[in-house]
Amino acid sequence: MTQKKAPFPKKSLGQNFLISPSVANRIVNACGLKPTDTVLEIGPGKGALTGALSKKVHTVIAVEKDRRLAEHLREGHQGSNIHIVHGDILDYPLDTLPRGTKIIGNLPYNIATLIIKTVIQERARFSDFFATVQWEYGQRLAARPGTKAYGSLSCFVQYYADIQLLFKIKNTAFWPSPKIQSCFCHFKFSGKPQRKANNKDLLFQIIRASFGQRRKTIGNALSVLYGKEKTARFLEKSGISPRLRAENISLEQFIGLADTVEGEERDDKEAGQNG
Repeated sequence: MTQKKAPFPKKSLGQNFLISPSVANRIVNACGLKPTDTVLEIGPGKGALTGALSKKVHTVIAVEKDRRLAEHLREGHQGSNIHIVHGDILDYPLDTLPRGTKIIGNLPYNIATLIIKTVIQERARFSDFFATVQWEYGQRLAARPGTKAYGSLSCFVQYYADIQLLFKIKNTAFWPSPKIQSCFCHFKFSGKPQRKANNKDLLFQIIRASFGQRRKTIGNALSVLYGKEKTARFLEKSGISPRLRAENISLEQFIGLADTVEGEERDDKEAGQNG
């Protein structure tokens, strides 16, 4: 029986199908796959990677939101080690996957951050996360202090993972061809030697407030939260100049600042109660 042609891409789902065999091979080879691996593929589309992945690993679980594409993939991979799941990756029970699972996916720009946050929540279950994203977005993920791309997203992702942009992908590798270039990146969750904040919620509140007004100095931006006097004290104890802007402050410095704020606020509260 002849397999039906793959459905056309849906603009509403942000679909751009990978059509370059050379790029597909490069992606698969970059993932360091082993025969014992389980791979979760996010958005397999027409299956440009799916079959190649299945030849390298034990099991591929491919989650596809588009029912037409899910049915097309099931038809083409019956009786294989590929399990096609029709559904939204944001609703998929990631906690049911075996530990050490690797994730590989082409992330639609409009939900890329949501997907990354969802994976981060279950990061202890995954050894690696490989993703194709828009080039400028990838630069924001991996940006270092002192660069224009560095921001709250950079800090959030790098708090949990080591991230590396592996290679750039031309827009002509996709159909329909997007207007911008993409890149293939690697999030490594395991074995990250990194200082952790005493209070993560406070850390990210400070980071968001700092980058929310990028043109302001850190002293002025945080005065909205703590007032000028307290902000000056927190920054001095953290060894951060109040004249710096957020883009020039490292994640390590933000962690130190958050720990200082937490400690100083606690001491102030205790002093007030004892007074």
